[in-house]
Parts: sequence; C-alpha cells; structure tokens
Amino acid sequence: MANKKATVYILDSGPSMGKWLKLHEATAFQKSKEVIQTALEEKLLAGRKTDQVSIVIAGTEESDNHLAVEQPGQYQHITVMSQIKQPDLELVRKFVNVPLLDSKENSADPFDAVILTVAMIKDYVRHLKFEKRIRLFTTLEGNVNWDNIEDVNQMLRGCGIEISIACLGLSDAEELGNRANERVKTNLENWKQLMKDVPNGFLIDLMDAIEESTQFHKKEVRPTPTYRGYLTFGDRVQFPDTSLSVSINMYARTMEAKVPSAGKWSSISNVTGTRNEHGAESHQVASDTVYKVKHLDSGKHANNEDNDNADDSGHNDDNHANEDENIVVEKSELAKAYNFGKEKVVVSPDTEEHLKLKTEPCMTVLGIYHKKAFPPQLQMSNVYTIVGGSDQPVFAAKAISAFAQALGKNNWVALVRHVSRANVPPRLGILKPVLREDIDALYFVRVPFAEDYRDFTFSSLDKVFTESGKEITEDHPLLPTQDVRDAMSAFVKGMTIKEPVYADDDKGDDETDEEDAMIEIDEIYNPQLWLTQKAMIARALNPAAAIPELDPRLKQQFDQPAKLIAKNKNSIENLKRVLNVKKVDRASKRKRYGGIDADQGVPENLLPLDQVLQTQQQRVPEMHIKQEEQTGSEIRALFNKETREITMENPKRDFTNMINNREEDLVTSAVEQMCVIITKLVTQSFGDRDYEQAFECLECLRSTAAKEDESEAFNKYLYQLKNTCDPSNPQSHRRGFWDIMKNKRLTLITNEEAPDSNVTSGEARTFLEEEKPTRSTGPQESMDDDNGPSNEDLFDMLE
Repeated sequence: MANKKATVYILDSGPSMGKWLKLHEATAFQKSKEVIQTALEEKLLAGRKTDQVSIVIAGTEESDNHLAVEQPGQYQHITVMSQIKQPDLELVRKFVNVPLLDSKENSADPFDAVILTVAMIKDYVRHLKFEKRIRLFTTLEGNVNWDNIEDVNQMLRGCGIEISIACLGLSDAEELGNRANERVKTNLENWKQLMKDVPNGFLIDLMDAIEESTQFHKKEVRPTPTYRGYLTFGDRVQFPDTSLSVSINMYARTMEAKVPSAGKWSSISNVTGTRNEHGAESHQVASDTVYKVKHLDSGKHANNEDNDNADDSGHNDDNHANEDENIVVEKSELAKAYNFGKEKVVVSPDTEEHLKLKTEPCMTVLGIYHKKAFPPQLQMSNVYTIVGGSDQPVFAAKAISAFAQALGKNNWVALVRHVSRANVPPRLGILKPVLREDIDALYFVRVPFAEDYRDFTFSSLDKVFTESGKEITEDHPLLPTQDVRDAMSAFVKGMTIKEPVYADDDKGDDETDEEDAMIEIDEIYNPQLWLTQKAMIARALNPAAAIPELDPRLKQQFDQPAKLIAKNKNSIENLKRVLNVKKVDRASKRKRYGGIDADQGVPENLLPLDQVLQTQQQRVPEMHIKQEEQTGSEIRALFNKETREITMENPKRDFTNMINNREEDLVTSAVEQMCVIITKLVTQSFGDRDYEQAFECLECLRSTAAKEDESEAFNKYLYQLKNTCDPSNPQSHRRGFWDIMKNKRLTLITNEEAPDSNVTSGEARTFLEEEKPTRSTGPQESMDDDNGPSNEDLFDMLE
C-alpha cells in the first residue's frame, strides 16, 4: 500500500512579494499563488485519498489558527484555510478567490507560520506513517523573530518533516554575499540553519521554483507487481525432472495514459436521488433496458379465424397489427443463443461455463527465436519489466540474469504463453533482454496470435503489370529511375531526427554522429491529456469559462523543426526536380462557360436568352423546323438538349439531368427508367463486369428516391431486384450482385430516412438477412420478358 502524504503550503505576503517580477506580467505573490494552485489542481485530478494537503496564508487581516487562540497576541495575521485533508473543489475555489494582500498593514512572521504548520502536522499525523512536507513561499526582506530556531530544527528532524523554501531574491543575495542587506543576510543564514540536517530540505530561488512549476513532468507511479509467479522452462507435468521454474515479479514499465471518461449529462434529466455536493440536481442520465419479443402465435390464430369469416373484398389489417405486437418479458425469461450457420443454438449458462477455457496463472517459454522474427509492428502492447521474485531471490536473480545475457548475446527473444490470473484468456508475448551495468532483466511485450494478424499486400514499386498481364520492369512512367531512387534515399536519410549508428565492418567499431537529436522522444507530451485536464479545471471553477488555449510548447510539437527543414532544403528541391513536381493553379481548375468564370457571376453585357436564340436560329437555316412553328419552349429544348431518356452509355449523368430539370417534372419517369437500366446491367453483365456500375446507379437511385418522395417505388423495385438475384439459390448466376449489396448494407429506405416510406429499420435489416424476398412481386412485376426465356434460363441452357 502506498504511503500517505501530508503536505502543507505556506504562502507569505511579506515585503516585496507584491513587486512585479522580471519576465512575468505578475507579482511574486500572484506567481507563487499560481504555483500552489497548479499543485492543488494536479492532486484534485489525481483523486488519491492518500495525498492530503492544507494551505496556510501569512499576512491576512484576521488571525484564524488554533495557536492564536491558545496564545493571545502571538501568531497574528495567519490564516489556516483548511485542515489537512484530501483536496476538493471547494478548497481550490476558495484559494483562487484569495485577493492580493496588503502586507504593510497586516504583516506576519513566516517563521511563526512554520511553527504553526509543524504543530498541525504533529497533531494530525500522530504515530501514523506519513510522508510529511512543508512548502514555503516567502521573501528574505521580512522582519522575522528567530527565537527557538534550534527547537524547531529538532522538531523537524525528530518528526521527519521535509521542508523546502522558495525565497524571492535568493540568487541576488548569494551573488552579493557580504554586500547584501543586513536583514537579508540574517534571514538567509537563519533559513539555512533551520534546514540543517533536515531530510530532503532545500532552499531555492522563487524565480527558479516558478519556472520549474511550468515544466511538464512525467507521472511517477509507485511500482506494484502486476504478476507474481514463475517463469517455466519445459513441461512440468510430463517432464518434472528436466523442467525449470524461476520465481519472477512483473512490473509495468510503460502504460497508456487515457483521457478521463466523460459522464452522460442531460438538462432535462431528473433522476430521483441524484444530487451533487451542493444539493443541486446532478442531471445524471440513467439507462433502462426493456426486452420485447414479437407475439406471432396470436397473429397466426387470428389469421385462421378471420380468413374463414372474411368476405372477398375484406383486408386483415387487424392481423398485421397482431403480428407486430410486442410483449415485454423479463431478462430471466430469455436464453442466450449463438449462430450456427443459418440456425441459432441455445446455450444454457451451465453449458457456457463448462465450455469456457480453464487456465491457471503461468508464464511458459514456448520457444527461442531470432529478434528479426518479431518486427516492431508485431509488438502491440505496453511494456513490462521482469525481475527475480521473492521465492529463492538469489537463485531467481541469477537465473534471470543468465537468461537475459544468453538472449542478448545471440540476438534472441523468447516466445512465452502468459496467463495473468486464473481463468483469463492466455496471451502470447516475447521476452527481450535488458542488459545494464547495475541490473540484468527482461522486457515482456504482447504479440498477436495468427488469427489476429492480417498481412496486406500492395503493388510492387519496381514492376508494372499491364491489362494483358505483361510485366514491365523499366522505361515506364510509373517506375522510378536511378535518379529518383538516389534523391529519395538522400531525402529519407536527411529527414531523420536523430542520426543512426553505422557499423564499420573494417574497423569493428561503431561510428555515431555527435549531433544532438532535434526532437527528444522523452520530451514529447500528449496535448490531449493536458488540454482535457485544463478544460476540466477551468469549467469546474467557472462553468461559463472558455476552453483554454493549447500551450505553445505543445503546439510546437506539431511543427517541423526549422533546423531539419534548412538541412534538407537542397534534397527537397532535388526531389521535386527529378519527380517533376509542379504546383497546380487553382484558378485554372475553375469551370468556365463560354469564357465566363463561374465564380464571378454573369457579366452585365451578356445578351438576353431570347436574342441568343434568335441569333442561333439565323445561323442554322438548315434545321428542318418551320419558322412559324418554332416556339420559345421548343427552341430552349433544342439548344439546352434536355435529357428525357436514360441511356446505357452514361446512366448516372442522364438520370441526374432528368432529376434536375426545372421546366418539367421528370422524376417519376427517371426513376422508372433507372430501374430498367440497373436490371439490364445486372442481368446482361458478363460475370461481374458491370456490377460496379450497377451498384453505383443503385446508390444514386436510392439517395434520389429518398429525397424526391419515391421511396415506395424504390422499395418495390428492390424486392424485384432481390428476386432476380435469387440469393437463396446457391446456383444463382446473379448472387454476386446480392453479396455486394449485402456487404455494403444497401437496403430498403426506412421511415426514418423518408416520410413517404412505411418500412421500419428492423424490416430494412431483415431484408438483407433473409435469403428469400418477403413480398411477392406479382406476375405483372416480373423482371424477365414473358415472350421469351429469361437470362437465368439462357445460362441454364448453356450449361
């Protein structure tokens, strides 16, 4: 268990603490307050119950501390903001609202504040095991009564209380030495005397403390074993005499820092009993799950009874309502089922528990491989450190050291099977050696199973295959020349942020570039974590606060190093030259109509449409249209070339033109013609050659039908198309197109997408899952020609 920590921050508002600091647009008091506030915020976000704090302010108007009550006239103008406790939001808000104090009227002795703090820590900690700390922010120019300094020093050493003091003007005082102000010299000597022989006590300049608080720090975590067990070599069951088990402890070395999860919040939520610390409603969102099943039996019985009594013109609307009726059931009444082909197999909890893999905690070596067998892309987890365990620790440490040295000497890694605790799924991992001067250990990294690994292949960069299958290895625009290879190699080598180590085979030693790395990996921090934490604190202190700006040092991580760009300027220019890279002018890509820029609008000197039509009419006397019969609408139709028919050459373009016609409503006609075109593309395709074009047309038809109130026509056609594909027939020649629709989830238009549709989302999902259509298309909706055999029949005849 981690040791408890008790930290007391003392903020002094003595002389010169109200002065403006160099390089800071704030006073020493304000910057010291910011340092303490940052520490409180970090502790508040961490939420550790073992980390407890208190704040003491010297220089307040009132005197709020227990020693001032017990000893009247002493320990004046010192306020204890809170007793030692886990920091909460109320304490942070209270401290943020502390104003800039006027130390001239309410002067306080910072040494009295230290004595008060020591008494607070002693009364609170008593005999318990705590890490006790005092953090004082003060100045060397105040009036301090140094009586009993030896007694206070003994109390600090006897209680094991750490003390650190950040003094304003410390650097100047040490630099001046004997020439410093007499009061400053006395205070400096006494502060040093106070910290003499105190554990971890130190004196630091306030400016250095402020700069240190603004730096990013790694989160140090107390090492706790994630696995205590044995590293096993060989089979202990079959070969107990020749197997070997070594006691080990495994610790997390690197862990993923995750952003805190956000809770669900609703302004209209009013969950009973959910109140925050101030008694207000928390607006927590509570989830409730209801299980419903369709009652099909009552519908079937109703169908049979009503069919006997129904007349010829009656419709069973009530029966459909009964079929869609849902019944609420309890979770205990449901049974878990798994897909087994097209069937569902019910598995009881006892059977499921019996079929689970039973495992025991272990780490077993499966084999030894060369480290090249596990490239970095296969190392997919956090890193753990393995050292000798507590069982026979001397032997375990020697065994781990010997194993690590054997792996490192031969560039090997060990493949192991790891089970962290009983009845959890086993994991595969590799053990990598860690060889240092002070310790030999192992690193454990997870690797995927064969079923988890996906090997994607890409086209070769040194050969090109034509449509006929011919292989071309040179003299082709897509193949790199030697100049391109050399230029790219120089560019990649120059863009490295740290020079690699090259081995000299002749000399037998390594040569390393002495140039420092342009980017240190250890100095890169996650901006998402930083910004999330700052936003949480800002909104906690002020619900209307804006999201804080990202720290400039974190923004700099997204920019390329200027030194790296300057270094590779010539290689970049050379690469542009050999690759013939040219900048595309965006202005040249604008659409132009008759020399007019579409982005600039229509110029004022453009002739009206009627004059243009008359001019065109005079220029084309060979047209076989009588002058007196040419109306305005006919001329517009002639020169605009309005589309009224969808062709096989470019069906999507024709369909779009018909839909966009604003002179006449051609939507219904366009939908009907597009259905015919899609059917032809599917049924007349040689293999799957036209399936891609047919699917693009079907997507275009679906999106348009949903917008133009043609959902019913589209859904009706989709059932017809399903009949044509016949997915329930394994021998269907058009099943491939249905598989494309199913993989890309193209289904019926639901009532959530279009108001004219009566298809629910459940029916749309069922449409893709069922192999047979659930609605009959009727003889008049058959997609094959009644006068001759269908395309499917023709394929059967060919076979």
